[in-house]
Amino acid sequence: MTSEESQPLSFEDAFRQLSEIAEGMEKGGLTLAEATSRFEHGMKLVQHCNHLLDTAELEISQLRDNYLKQDGGAGFKGEGDAGFDSDEYDEELFEEEDTLPF
Repeated sequence: MTSEESQPLSFEDAFRQLSEIAEGMEKGGLTLAEATSRFEHGMKLVQHCNHLLDTAELEISQLRDNYLKQDGGAGFKGEGDAGFDSDEYDEELFEEEDTLPF
């Protein structure tokens, strides 16, 4: 087992590999066996990336919850306030698709 195999693959490295696989498959010229193998490897990378993202999201939620418990919520919007995820905010600024900032 090499040192690369014993080290967990970072999100950035997995995403880079996934991008390379996608680019290679888009170019074409692969045999069916090569394309199938790359697709299978890509799906494993997608699962790995999703796992890392889910783990990070959970950690962030736990950190936020711990902060709210310790700080009493100072610095965070309460339930009655219009925060970033508020429907009021979304309707007010982005009523039409043409006004989206991206």
